[in-house]
Amino acid sequence: MKRGLLALLACTSGCILDFDEFRVPYGSPETGVTADAGFDAGFDAGSVLVDKPTPPPDLPAADLPPAVDGANPRCPAPGNAMIRLAHMAAGLGPVRLCMRRQNSDGPYAPLPANDWPSAGVGYAMVSQHFSLNSPVVSPNDRWQFALVPQGTDCSGAAVAGGAIASLTVNVNPQSQSTLLFTSEYGGDGRLFGLLGLLSDQACTTCPSSTLDVRAVHASLGAAGERINLSINYSLPPSSPLPFVNVLFASNIPYGQTAPVGGAGFDCDTAWRGAADLPAMYSVQLAAQAVSEDVLARSDRVGLKGDLLQRSRMATVFYLGGDGVRTPAPEFVLCYEGAHDAGMTVCDRIPATAVPRPVATDAGIAQDASDAQVEPVDAAVDDDVLL
Repeated sequence: MKRGLLALLACTSGCILDFDEFRVPYGSPETGVTADAGFDAGFDAGSVLVDKPTPPPDLPAADLPPAVDGANPRCPAPGNAMIRLAHMAAGLGPVRLCMRRQNSDGPYAPLPANDWPSAGVGYAMVSQHFSLNSPVVSPNDRWQFALVPQGTDCSGAAVAGGAIASLTVNVNPQSQSTLLFTSEYGGDGRLFGLLGLLSDQACTTCPSSTLDVRAVHASLGAAGERINLSINYSLPPSSPLPFVNVLFASNIPYGQTAPVGGAGFDCDTAWRGAADLPAMYSVQLAAQAVSEDVLARSDRVGLKGDLLQRSRMATVFYLGGDGVRTPAPEFVLCYEGAHDAGMTVCDRIPATAVPRPVATDAGIAQDASDAQVEPVDAAVDDDVLL
């Protein structure tokens, strides 16, 4: 058995784990950019009834493996500032990225020919990182980014109403960043787009017994609250424990990452254990409001363990909502450093919304299962996760 899983087992037996004209209809998820078809890896040891996931407290330095010396040589720092787009804006269609230096007389311009994906970047997709249109040599170089519908010329981005969303930010030499595209409802009930900036890491310095994992809250349905994310999976029969069920990110605001680690990344033992699982095993992700209401649980899926172990970095986006006013919930797991045809390699993982407690006539909170909702089969009992 691989070292990372052994380390995970050792820890679980003796400590607590650290872990929108331009709208599109809501429908079944697109396949997106994935390396293989299907989500379920086949055999699964099954659901296990467990308590809520273990919170990830800060561990004393003595309980943590030694840090890796220096950066991962497989992901050197970029030669120029790099940018990519994560389209998590529910209800808004494929877009094109335009940019220019602030205070310049030039118009917004697209990336060099053939760089941007020909179909644009659509909902629940993440482009690969691209170099900015000109070198960034000074700290705090001011740049303006704008999104226009795919097929639209960037020259219209500076015209009022020409851009779906825009953002002006400081860019530093050799920096690597993600433009996070989300959506919100305005006072008139219409959707509008928002752009935010996430700082990325070119490399990880986490111990080899962990993975550097970042969680991003992009769920329009839960935009008004902070969320926690958890991971759950069964372990092989020979393992001392039957399963792992832990929070790997907590207190995440909408449009942002968890307030931990570098750029929201955090060294995580449970994700390393999941990457080391045999191919027939699968994992399940879940989202929970900080208020403790469960929001959604994913299908059980097989991870691309080889990609996770290659760069040892991943970003998990939680998006969607109730499937009625907002799209169905889902998770997007992106394997940092892996890209294909201008896109970051990501898996779209379907999820099922969990009905939240309803209020009775007496004003008493009541579980949806008591409000004439069909009971859930024991094999997928609500207690499986969270």
